[in-house]
Amino acid sequence: MEKGQEVAKISGEGVFDGRIVRVLDKEFAEQLYQRGYGMLSGEILELTLVEAAYLVYREMLKVKDDQGRTLSFPEIVRLASNFDPDFWVKLNVYTDLRNRALPAKPGVNPYEFLVDWKKKGKPRRLLVRILREGTRVSFPEFEDMFRRALESDRELVIAIVDKEGVVTYYTVEGGSYEQVGASVEDNFEVPSE
Repeated sequence: MEKGQEVAKISGEGVFDGRIVRVLDKEFAEQLYQRGYGMLSGEILELTLVEAAYLVYREMLKVKDDQGRTLSFPEIVRLASNFDPDFWVKLNVYTDLRNRALPAKPGVNPYEFLVDWKKKGKPRRLLVRILREGTRVSFPEFEDMFRRALESDRELVIAIVDKEGVVTYYTVEGGSYEQVGASVEDNFEVPSE
């Protein structure tokens, strides 16, 4: 991962709470939330471990465990990887999106990020689905991804992560909900030239 530049450097603390990190300081929580991090629960900001690891790596957040000990970036990655073997892949895609100034939020599926931003004044909404290079995806799985993107009024982007951690993005275009919802046997035909 490369270190990028934040607009105005902010920093604060969070508390590791099992599978999330809670930011208790109201002002710091609000600053992070305004920059597209976490979900507010009252005055407490709840960060996923991907978000927390990214912020620790950027030196914007210090994470403490329940005994008050500061957790390092490698410790957070190790803890998260204990219950999510693909944590590093997700963190890699999240970091790449953030380095491109794209605020990413966790999606419904653990392998998805939701991205909302404006390009030339026009809003863009993406559903970014993470796949490891070489992963087989059945047509019903792909159809489900595409349907969820359409139903949430988002473009589907597939993020393929290779063995070296390089992320390549593919935009899935075309189709409509009616086309996706139709039976494959009834509507599949090979395009003629």
